[in-house]
Parts: sequence; C-alpha cells; structure tokens
Amino acid sequence: MGKILYLLGKFIFSTYFLVYHCWQIRGKANRPAKGSLVIMANHISLLDPPVIGCIMNRQVHFMAKEELFKHPVAAWVFKKIGTFPIKRGKPDRKALKNAFNILKRDEVLCIFPEGSRHRPGRPGRAKPGAVMIPIKTKTPILPVGIKFAEKKRLKVSIGEPFTLDKYYDRKLSKDELKEAGEIIMDKIRDELRRL
Repeated sequence: MGKILYLLGKFIFSTYFLVYHCWQIRGKANRPAKGSLVIMANHISLLDPPVIGCIMNRQVHFMAKEELFKHPVAAWVFKKIGTFPIKRGKPDRKALKNAFNILKRDEVLCIFPEGSRHRPGRPGRAKPGAVMIPIKTKTPILPVGIKFAEKKRLKVSIGEPFTLDKYYDRKLSKDELKEAGEIIMDKIRDELRRL
C-alpha cells in the first residue's frame, strides 16, 4: 500500500510540476542507483519534499515536523510513504534512530539542513543535527538546489555526491560541526548558481 501511495503521489506531482511549472532538471546522471544516500537541499517552499521525491530514481524518506502528524489521516499517509516525525528545537533520539536505520538499509534519506524554510536566494545555516547524520553513518551526500524562477518556472540542479570523511570517527567540536555545515551549504549554493 505504501509503495502504491508513493508512486501515485510521484505521478501526480511530476505531472503538476511539468504542466504548471515547466520544470527543468539538470544533473540526473549524478543520482546514485544504489547504496545509502543523504540528499541535502535548500528549503524554500512546502513543495520541496515532493520536488525531491519526483527527481529521484529511488524512494526517498523524509523527516517532517511532528505537528504535521497530528491529524490521523495525514499521519497514516506520511508513515505509509516513509516519512517520519521529528521534534524541532531539541534533540530527538527516536528521529535520529529512524534516520540511521534507513541509511543502514542502504536507502535514501532527504534532509533540509536549514531546518525550516528560507527566502529564495538566501540559504541559511545547516543545523548541527542534520550535519551529524551523514557523518555518523559515513553516508555520501547528494547536494540539490531548488529554484522558482520567472513565470513560476521550477528549476532543479543535482550535484555530484560527496562525503565529509575528514570528520569521520572522532568527536567534533562546535566549530568543526559549523565548518562541516558550511561545506554542505556551499555545495547547495553551487547548485543554485547553476540554475
């Protein structure tokens, strides 16, 4: 049931993005066909998760703020399609465990490292928790830039996967986490500049 719901949603949103937003996607060849992967993208709209789901050749799991799970029907749909809640503003061990388990199964997880939406053209800073997930799990990161251009045109750029291996296997200071976060955001900004 979950697979059917996911594919149905992907079909509906892909059609919408094509017809209404005339979307353009660059960098499809950069999508790994297998292995664990963390997608990191800028966050400008409520449409960002469907955009990420539609551009990928594999099912994508998402973290979503727990408030979205308060309605029983919405919670059921989200859980069926592989989305799980996260508490914002404080460490959420259950959400982190879910994220780690997804990556242990060699699946795909999407994280919007800024945590909340930011104005187009002004990506914010990466949250430490978001930075820690690919480091702790030694997972490649796929940077993605999302932009709504003139006449509501949607443009997406998929970069080459990279790793933060210089930060693996050690306790990181706040400055090192900030530095790793800047590397991630710089990669996302590079993709936005290509649009």
